[in-house]
Amino acid sequence: MTARLHDRLFAACGILFVVLELGGAFIAMGTGKTHSLTVSSTTSDIATALAHPVGTGTWVGAYMEIVSVFFFLAFAVWVTEKLGGGVLGSVARLTAAAYAGATIVSLGIGDAISYGAGRGMTVSVARGLVIVNEAAYVCSWFVVAGFLAAVGLLALQAGRRFAGRSALAIVALTLVLTPLSVDGVGQFTQLLWPIWVVCVSIAFVRREPRRAVTPAVA
Repeated sequence: MTARLHDRLFAACGILFVVLELGGAFIAMGTGKTHSLTVSSTTSDIATALAHPVGTGTWVGAYMEIVSVFFFLAFAVWVTEKLGGGVLGSVARLTAAAYAGATIVSLGIGDAISYGAGRGMTVSVARGLVIVNEAAYVCSWFVVAGFLAAVGLLALQAGRRFAGRSALAIVALTLVLTPLSVDGVGQFTQLLWPIWVVCVSIAFVRREPRRAVTPAVA
């Protein structure tokens, strides 16, 4: 496999991660009410979501979201390799693995709520699962911030100023906005970093610009 093809495949992993993750979330929310439950959901909201079994679309969306995690891991390993690795690269890979774990736990709890819909799950049990689910989800935001901080610093060291600065800007926004409102402005950064992944995937697959060579003077 040539280096060019290698980069294209792993850049595609980054883009597929975003397509599957966001696409799966929108499909699941659009075809079932359980996927939209949050800590701010009322008792009536939860009871309505549990009243009937979820449709096939909810499971299709859940499947897409889980698969997306593995594409993210492939992207994370590739992007740190492109930027030189080292200690910061190891930190980035560890936080990427932690993100994958937190996300799969969160998705699994959400799927348990979806499975319980229409099967006798009580509102109190569902509320408890919703709280744990959102706790794992919000924790994943901070893990993502750790990943972006490590990759951002790596990018700056490698001369990739846009990738580095934008990653660190998202980190700052996450740390500032999340405490203000988990279900409001806090989720804004969770739309920004997938855009960052797509932009980096496209930018890093391009050939490096050739530097002019100054001829030696005898």
